[in-house]
Order: sequence, then structure tokens, then C-alpha cells
Amino acid sequence: MPGNGHLAPGADLREIRRRLAEVPGKAKLDLLLEAPDPLGLIQALPEQELFQAILEIGPSDAAELVSLASPEQFLHFLDRSSWPKSDQGPDSREVLRWLTLAREGARTSDQALARYLIKLAHVDTELLELLLHEQLRLHDLRENPDAEPADGSMTWRTPDGHFLVEFAVEGADYGTLKQLLEDLFVRNQLEGTRLLEAIRWELPSELAEIARRWREGRLRDLGFPTLEEAISFYARPAKRAHEPAAPAAPAAPVATTTLVQSDASAPLLERALALVPPEAFDRAEEGLMYAANAALVASGIGPEDALSARSVLLDSRATLSIGLDALSGGDAGLAARLLVERPVRELFQAGMGELYALQSRAKKVADSARLPGAKSATLLEPPYAELVDALTRKRPALPDPRARGRTRVPSSRAELAAADELLSEASAIVQILEALGIGPAALAPLADAAGLAPSAVRSSHAVRARARAHLLGLPGVSFSDPDFGTGSQSDTGPTAEAIDQQVDIILGGAVKLVGGSAAARAAAALRRAR
Repeated sequence: MPGNGHLAPGADLREIRRRLAEVPGKAKLDLLLEAPDPLGLIQALPEQELFQAILEIGPSDAAELVSLASPEQFLHFLDRSSWPKSDQGPDSREVLRWLTLAREGARTSDQALARYLIKLAHVDTELLELLLHEQLRLHDLRENPDAEPADGSMTWRTPDGHFLVEFAVEGADYGTLKQLLEDLFVRNQLEGTRLLEAIRWELPSELAEIARRWREGRLRDLGFPTLEEAISFYARPAKRAHEPAAPAAPAAPVATTTLVQSDASAPLLERALALVPPEAFDRAEEGLMYAANAALVASGIGPEDALSARSVLLDSRATLSIGLDALSGGDAGLAARLLVERPVRELFQAGMGELYALQSRAKKVADSARLPGAKSATLLEPPYAELVDALTRKRPALPDPRARGRTRVPSSRAELAAADELLSEASAIVQILEALGIGPAALAPLADAAGLAPSAVRSSHAVRARARAHLLGLPGVSFSDPDFGTGSQSDTGPTAEAIDQQVDIILGGAVKLVGGSAAARAAAALRRAR
């Protein structure tokens, strides 16, 4: 969705937006401020993208961007940051923080100050009244010319002499509020007086409700769905044939101006966008923005968590890419048509359908690899344990290899296929354990007798314990075995080399019983795990 500014002629806004999404935090600031026309570029950006960029930079370091933002963009900053929960009123301290940032950036020039005053004029009157109602105590000098504030309090007299303002704050907040009042009266003295009059009589609950309605209307206009609509994006799609539908007409022509080169290694979404004709690109872009907004709303992530918000936005694009892949069979031309012609929620749900299918399988694997009575722990080890954990969460994903403990949505069905192969190996590990007589049901009473928690029992340990038992001529495994961390290596016991050889023997026999390439890969993984 385009912003409300004008970009310098010849500038490629789509390319700049792509780069802005890719570069890290502080680099975004350089990209925007070093442009030939920073004001035109910043005000041409969609409100959501500029807000996300400022969050990733850090608002305290982005005062100049806030100063250059349009009044509509600034209102979006307030709408997104100043309402912590939908059932609560606005956070006045957040409103004041963003006004402070805008005022700080306005100190650079008369033009910057003029832009700030225009922003101030666009802020909802109810929001300003709530802020001042909480922070000020008013004395009407027309009613009581001798009014005296509390001892030691900070005060300010309005230019028209009507009010003596007593501040409920000190230090920096006092200076900020005093500057805000001065700016309000500089902009329009009559409106400033009316504003102070209003806060004497207006009910805060009514002000908050009116401010909420203004906010919700603006967010709807920008494509932010309700919570119910946002959650519907994650609903399981209706069953459909797996074969991609044949196009009813020739695929969309290649656009003359592309966002990215049609690189076979790029996610299908990016390749499809490169093929959307210029006249249809805005419509496709609005759909992508709506899906991103739905993901943010459904996640419930606050604006202060910029890293998680960025992860949600990337995951939403990856989900759409999977959905396009599933519906088009990987055909970028057909995917471009789908972007323009199909509802974006349908594309998103198709992607979630692929993830949910993998999630169902992961849950079955987890159930088979769990000791009876265990709540969540399984016999699986990395990388299978992390994969199953990521897929069995409410919103299925894959482990992110770039950040330990974090997850990400894959952007292609090829990645899903690779995860499916790992699940096949995980399932084969359980089958191998069963073939060796040390499946979860057999291990559970032994672990219980030894006082071991289910999380302490691992598949590779069980295999080595079985190998040791074979070498010692014992009928079963023992949880006093050093491989379980509950015993010590005996000088008279089998050597590590002998156990390794026996592991190879028993795993070879189990693979023959289980059969299949997944069993062979699973056996190799069990050998590597120590």
C-alpha cells in the first residue's frame, strides 16, 4: 500500500523497499537518510514499513525519521505503539514519547518545526486530552485569580492568562509537557485554551472510547484485520486436490519493472512478484500487506518486540510462498496470476495446510517416541528432537539454523520435503528401538525403577546399553549403565571400541528388519550420537 509522499523522479521505490526489508537495524537509517530525497522517500513508504524500520533501528536513534514522516505516518506510530491491549485505553507515556521524538527532530530547522506542528494538529484531540488530563492540574485564574499550586510544584501560565497549569511530573517529563503546551498555544492559542477547558469536564472513559474508534478506523483503512479475521488466516484450508489447477488463460506477462530477478533459487513468492504486471502490482502488494498485518495481529506481539515482529513478518511471506508453491506446482507464472486473482487468505491458508500436514506427522512421531506417562519428552535427539518440538507447537515451523532456540517458516515445499525426510528418520529410530527390544514401552519401567526422568532417556544411550548387555551376555539393558550417566566404566567391562563394533552389528540387524533408506539413515545417526 503506497505511502502519502512523493518520491523523486527515477527512484525505484519497490527496489528501495526490498533493500529496506533486508538490511539490519542501523543500516536502515543510512539507507533512508542518504537517499537523494530523504523526505520524499520516507513519506512515500507505507506506514507499516516505516514504523517497523524505526522499531528495528530503535526509536531513540530514529528521531530524524520521525521528523521527516508525514502526519498520517506519525498517527500510525501512535496507533501501533500507544495501545498496549485492545481492551485497555491508550498509554499516555507512549504518546508523550513519540511526541518527544517528533519534537526532538524538529529542532534542526524551521521547516522541521513546521512539520512537527502539522503533526501535532493531526493528533486526535481526545488523545491529547487524555494525556494532559493525567499529567496536569488546572487552576482557572478567571474563577480564582489567587489560586496557589501545591508547594514545590512546577507551574506554567497560559499566554492568555486564563489558566495556571500545575504539572504532576518532574524532570524531563515536566520539560516535555511544558514544551507541548507551548507548542499547542503557538500553533493556535484559541484551540489551546479550548483543549485545556475540555479536560476539566470530559470523562476519561469517553475520551478513550472516542480515541479508540478513530484508531480502529485508521487501522482498518490500512488493512489491519480484526483479531477474529486475523486468526482465520491460520485455519486449516478446505481439502483440495494436490494437483495444481491448469491455468484458464496464459500466465501473466513479465513485468517491465521487476522487484527481483527471476532467480530459481529465490522463494516462489519473490519470483512470482517479479512477474506481476505493473498495473496489477499494487493490488498484489495490498494483499501481501494484509496478510502481514493479519500475522502481526494474530501473534499478539507488542511493538516493543521489534525482533519478534520482524520474524512474524518474514514467516508470513514464507507461508504465502509455500501456499503459492502448493497451488501452482512451482510454476512462477501461475503463481503470479494467483497473487492477483485469489484472495490472499486463501493463499496463506494453503501454506498453513502444508505446515499442518507436517505437524500431524510430527505429532505421531512424537507420540511413538515418548515413554508411557511422559508429558512431552521423547527418546529423540538432535536434530530430530528440535524438529519435532518446532513442528508440534501451535504454529508449526522449523528450527532456525541461524539462531539457536528460534524457529522459522520454510519458504518452499523443498524445505518441507527435507523436514519430512527427517521425520521419516525419526520414525525409523523408534522402529529400530522396537526391533532391538528397547522401545519406549520396554524402557519406561526400567527408567522408573532407576528413578530417571523420561527426559534423561535417549535413543543412542539405549542402543549402546543394548550393545553392552550383548557383550556381557545379559538379557536386557541396565539403567546403571555409564551410557545413561548413572554408572561408571568398569575396568573389566567392554571397551568403547568393542561397544562401537557391537553397536554396528545390532544396528545392521535392526535395519534389515525395519527396511528402507530411512532406517539406514536413522542407524547412521544413532552411531554418530554419543
